[in-house]
Amino acid sequence: MTTHGRVEDRRLKAAGLVLLALAAADFAWLGNRLAVASLDARRSLLFAAATVIGVNLSVAGLLALVAGCGAPPSWHDPKRRRALILQIVLANLLAPAVMYGLLTSYLPTAKALEASGWDLPIIIVFYGLGVISWRMWRRAQQYEAINADEAMARDPRSPVLYLRSFKDDGAAVLEPGAQKIMQRVMSVIEPPSPEQEIADILGHLGPVVAIGKPGEPLPRLGAARLYVAHDRWQAKVDELMANAALVVVRIGDSPGVLWEIERVLAVLPRQRVVFAFLSGAAVAPAIAERLTPVLGREWARALPEPGAGWTSWLWSDPRRRLGSFVYFASDGVSHAVAVTNWPPWGRDAWLSLMLRPYALPLRRAWREIFSGLGVDAGTMDRKPSRVLAVILAIVAGYAGAHWFYLGKSRRGWTYVALIPALFASVFLGLFDALRFIWVDRATFDARFAS
Repeated sequence: MTTHGRVEDRRLKAAGLVLLALAAADFAWLGNRLAVASLDARRSLLFAAATVIGVNLSVAGLLALVAGCGAPPSWHDPKRRRALILQIVLANLLAPAVMYGLLTSYLPTAKALEASGWDLPIIIVFYGLGVISWRMWRRAQQYEAINADEAMARDPRSPVLYLRSFKDDGAAVLEPGAQKIMQRVMSVIEPPSPEQEIADILGHLGPVVAIGKPGEPLPRLGAARLYVAHDRWQAKVDELMANAALVVVRIGDSPGVLWEIERVLAVLPRQRVVFAFLSGAAVAPAIAERLTPVLGREWARALPEPGAGWTSWLWSDPRRRLGSFVYFASDGVSHAVAVTNWPPWGRDAWLSLMLRPYALPLRRAWREIFSGLGVDAGTMDRKPSRVLAVILAIVAGYAGAHWFYLGKSRRGWTYVALIPALFASVFLGLFDALRFIWVDRATFDARFAS
């Protein structure tokens, strides 16, 4: 089966489901043993071993399912092997948390831990393990990231070219002087960067590509990287510009950015250019001199507003302009769209709950840009996630949560009506989860998500 250029393999899906079923049986056995027997030293070791086995069966099952639902990369690829190793290691780092959850589900054990005073230190340690696991997960994603050539081969649409100074790779929207305590926290947590958010948004127009920094061991997450020799990067940028549906230039202070600005202004229609002002550093005088007459009165509105002195260590006014995007309408007139954290609500606010602090302000700004360019902003709205639909069907399928998510409210209310017949509604939810997994993406979209 193929869908969107990806090969789906039902044998891998079947293997993944079997492994997950074995993991579920392992955890069910553990739960039953806890309910009928107290833990001594021997049983504790057996319990720990069974937990590790269950976690690894779950990981193996999930990896098989992921591979079955997409194009599995070559196992001979060393980067892919490193990604797999990291994923397995981070899963085992979380095994103690699973063990703790199972233990505390047994009331006498939970009371004993609380009485000992060890429950709070254990939870703090688990939070630390969670942060480490998250960073390992992001590193695994870097190992798995495809390059620009692969991205353009998979998606035949005209690319979106993202140009920036290399030193802005991974930089936050908030300038270095703002909310310094929060910046330190974010540097540890390492949430999705502004570039990742921009790539996610513009990926609905075409594959988002960028020139990679020479010599970097792993690509930054976001735009797919293309690596070229130093003496060829300008020619490659010219080539990509000629075919690009849109070129986004993040304003920096390097000579390379000035050259890129000169080129886009010389060879591209203004409607295919967007300038991004997302750095708190002062704009280089040469760049300011070049862009001031081009942007006119929008120049002052494009620049980020400075923070409020020492109070920025603790708090930053959410109404403050953190940056802006400047686009050009069909008549060639420039328009600056501010990037702010205000208001803290909107149709994309739910993404902030997923540790994506830059998603709401950036998506709000790009909706306005798309409107000004005559692009349907609805392209930013993803198709329903098959993964999320499966999770909802397993966790809350008895109440039809997956059907409400997929926009099938009538079918969802049918499941609500079946809640009194609990076993029937739970079975239906699990059956739907299996159906979502078994079909390919095209069939899922046509039968369940349309």
